[in-house]
Amino acid sequence: MKLTNRSLSSQVKEAIVAMINESSFMSKLPSENKLAAQLGVSRNTVREALKILENQGLVILRHGIGTFVTSYNSNDNIRYNIAQLDSTTKILAEHGYVPGTKSASHDIRKANDRISKDLGSDSPMDVLYIERVRTADDVPIVFVEDYIPYQEGMVEKFEENCNASLFRFLDKYTPVSFSSCSIHAVLSDERLMDKLCLHEPKALLLLQQMHYSAQGVPAFYSDSYFLTDRLEFNIIRRFID
Repeated sequence: MKLTNRSLSSQVKEAIVAMINESSFMSKLPSENKLAAQLGVSRNTVREALKILENQGLVILRHGIGTFVTSYNSNDNIRYNIAQLDSTTKILAEHGYVPGTKSASHDIRKANDRISKDLGSDSPMDVLYIERVRTADDVPIVFVEDYIPYQEGMVEKFEENCNASLFRFLDKYTPVSFSSCSIHAVLSDERLMDKLCLHEPKALLLLQQMHYSAQGVPAFYSDSYFLTDRLEFNIIRRFID
């Protein structure tokens, strides 16, 4: 497959991602030279694309050995590399599930002092607060609370397609580039049990994330409560001698 038009490194990255999606965990990709010949580009272009994919947690490069797939592909379990920042909509769709939303609500409110400060305000600020349960084939997966710095007309824009990816919605305001994430193990209380349709307390994985633009401007804050028996996060950890 030869590549033309658009950024070559972007196209090479997409082509390699397609290979990754057909590969099993820790399977070896073709060498840089073979990929360059196959795609009709330079070895440097391939190396640049592989470096981006390594930063996203999809592959691991071992000098003199090769490039190995570190992304899980499974039709049975929802496994996701936590080093990569994607919307829940995209994660579920890529695993073959139909993404959905239940128990959604939104309003304009004042964020508390901690969240307001993280969003760049010394006093409680107005935010678009969104809470919703994201589902996979109608089965609850995660309960999410989002706090977005409010701008005039934001509610009306959100209501035009409130079931779409929040990342795509924020492209109109502060596009998200990266996030700072804290991870905690929590036990579901009555409120979370009700939201996630649980009959008894269960262990949840809480991701507290502040999302930023490429320029470091705060885009929004979120609390996401994941059911650990339905979605598994993983990350490749390296030993540094």
